[in-house]
Amino acid sequence: MAAGKPCFSKQKFDDDDIEVILHDEDFSDISGDGEEENEDFDSDDSLADMSYFPDPIDEAEVEKELEVVWSEKRKTATALEGNKQTKIKRKTLTLPNLEQELDNQLAEIGENSQILGKNGHIWNNFPIKREYGKCAARNIIYIRPGPSGNAKEAMEPSDAFKLFISDEILNIVLYHTNAKISQLRNKYQSRNATVSNTSLMELKALLGLLYLSAVLKSNHLSTDILFDTSYSGDRYRATMSRHRFEFLLNSLRFDDMTTREERKKKSSFAPISEIWDIFVDSCTKNFKPGSYVTIDEQLVGFRGRCPFRMYIPNKPNKFGIKIVMVCDVATKYVINAEPYLGKSTNTQGKQLANYFVEGLTKPLHGSNRNITMDNWFTSIPLATKLLSNPYSMTIVGTLRKNKAEIPPELLDTKSRQCGSSRFVYNENMTLVSFQPKQNRNVLLLSTMHINGALDPTTKKPEIILTYNSTKGAVDTFDQMTQNICCNRKTKRWPLCFFYNMLNIASVNAYVLYSHNVTRNGLKPMSRSKFVLKLHEELTQPWQEERLLNARLPTKLKEKINEIIKTNNPIGSIVSQKASPQKAKRKYCTFCHYTKRRFTTTYCSVCKSSAICGEHQIKVCKNCVNEI
Repeated sequence: MAAGKPCFSKQKFDDDDIEVILHDEDFSDISGDGEEENEDFDSDDSLADMSYFPDPIDEAEVEKELEVVWSEKRKTATALEGNKQTKIKRKTLTLPNLEQELDNQLAEIGENSQILGKNGHIWNNFPIKREYGKCAARNIIYIRPGPSGNAKEAMEPSDAFKLFISDEILNIVLYHTNAKISQLRNKYQSRNATVSNTSLMELKALLGLLYLSAVLKSNHLSTDILFDTSYSGDRYRATMSRHRFEFLLNSLRFDDMTTREERKKKSSFAPISEIWDIFVDSCTKNFKPGSYVTIDEQLVGFRGRCPFRMYIPNKPNKFGIKIVMVCDVATKYVINAEPYLGKSTNTQGKQLANYFVEGLTKPLHGSNRNITMDNWFTSIPLATKLLSNPYSMTIVGTLRKNKAEIPPELLDTKSRQCGSSRFVYNENMTLVSFQPKQNRNVLLLSTMHINGALDPTTKKPEIILTYNSTKGAVDTFDQMTQNICCNRKTKRWPLCFFYNMLNIASVNAYVLYSHNVTRNGLKPMSRSKFVLKLHEELTQPWQEERLLNARLPTKLKEKINEIIKTNNPIGSIVSQKASPQKAKRKYCTFCHYTKRRFTTTYCSVCKSSAICGEHQIKVCKNCVNEI
């Protein structure tokens, strides 16, 4: 071509201009067979016509074109974070080097933008989606935690306790227990009160004694010591005799024994499954947990015969019944729980960990809450599934190193320094490899965090800090139940499981009570005093019932009266002997002033009101508790 080279100019041409150019163009320098060389073509691709000057550049049009290039490449150019990761920010660049700057940044990311797991799972070295300055939609929760429904009115220990161990559960236990008592009674030669059928009031008193032994930490003592007044006081004997206590514990049953074998073919948990389902349903509906929940296992210590007894060496009891449960992080309230039945567990074709997580968190689906779990539950397919509908939940958990999705680079510990962190990302997932000490690293997976932020003080990833602050809900609950524990030595696993139900009920009831009392501006009592008062409220009706028994020894009646008065101080004051008080003579507070009636007797409660004989109330000691 000629030196003009108009096709590379930004100037626009119409048909007449193109015809003139084609007419004036000299094509003699183009060889038809390709054998001749063009003497006018220089090595630097310049043309021989030195009189040519390029057309001026339309700055506005070029700026628009570069803006389009910028917007297209900006969608794929993101920041490298952590080690050797930097943010790509839009800069004020001149027109000649704007596009070149973008190309350099993309080339810098280049082939290192992706990393593969062992099974080909694709990870990125930088977050795919960036949401700086706002909370991710999957982390926003619109539910206020606390008691729900009738649980908001539970201001007394017995009211909160009845929400979990309800009369419905106790009536089932009462029915099957009396059926067992009828069988055992035939083995006794003399039929006395010890082997008689029980009642709902006496059954509650039995639970009250179990709670008393729990708060006094005497649940491991024999009944000889418990009912010895020189060691344990009069409260046990005031409620029932030692032989009656042992007989009732031995007779407790929770299902129909005639149909048990048939039901055990479907589930080995049949001996107590009926009341357990009612109990768990009460736990779920009476409380709304906060933003964070924890799923973990509890091992109820038991060394007797049980078809699904587990051995977990890192647990204090080592042998026992494994219960997988979900607890609220803030209050340690048990939201849902299910026992692990070994190979007989019906997982409905799912992996065992997925079955427990999806099933136990069902009451929380769609709430955007976060679940903290250990490496027994955590997996990448499960994390992806929980983000979708209808689950809509995030997770934070440790990850086992044998997972096929983990890149080998994250498992390398020899080429890294202590305290270093490396992040990889996949859609809404963040995987971090943290090396706390030499030749050891920890892997954590989070769908809650959108970037690899580090704590400015400890230099630890925020994922690890979140995990450490929310992982211990179930373990703390287990410690609380061990501190105030109703369990007694037994060879029957259903009874051992029932003891643990009482432990769960006491913790959950205390959580509801504390919420309600605090909401009303009052200070809640300690947990030990809460359980002591629960014992009093469960046993006092039965103690009053025993006073009506004419055959009861007089000394025992006096002890029962003393205990009732201690539990009810106002009744104790009213029942005191109404003897004249040696005090200053004063007009009766309740008589008309014209009567001018003097008296030296004052009210035993307020100590200020003078009372004449007409306005005094005289009550015998047997009727004090009815006032």
